[in-house]
Amino acid sequence: MSESNEQQVVFEWASWNANKYPGLETMYHIPNEGKRSASNGRRLKREGLKCGVSDICIPVAKSGYSNLYIELKAGKNKATTSQREFIESINKYGGKALVVYEADNAIEVIKAYFNGTINQLEIIDDEYPHKKRKSRQHRGFCGEICEKCKNTKCLERKIRNV
Repeated sequence: MSESNEQQVVFEWASWNANKYPGLETMYHIPNEGKRSASNGRRLKREGLKCGVSDICIPVAKSGYSNLYIELKAGKNKATTSQREFIESINKYGGKALVVYEADNAIEVIKAYFNGTINQLEIIDDEYPHKKRKSRQHRGFCGEICEKCKNTKCLERKIRNV
């Protein structure tokens, strides 16, 4: 799946679970990616666009941190130097920021952040998971295994082509 599709899964999960995790409704995407003309790029930088800002922000204090930033990656994509520097800066000033590979892991990180257990995850060098996990069955936002679920309107099923 593309990073865009992975991110859509995370935000669809969040919309289904906002009542379960108070504050989750504040989660938003920072649209920092994409091609643009040189003049448009200069204008956006003057307006405050910063290179390397993470994809997802939850501006809610939990688990002893002031906020959570997730740089979501898919497949073999890696964080850039500017993304790593941004993550380092957030962590330096009391937030929690990390690179997370794939939507399922991002959802796990977000749950742990809201449950106060994020420090129990094996986050190494600001990455989670540190080593890629083997493929596993995907559960939809309803909690059912997607391959067995009858909910054909679920975005998770559509994105994963189940």
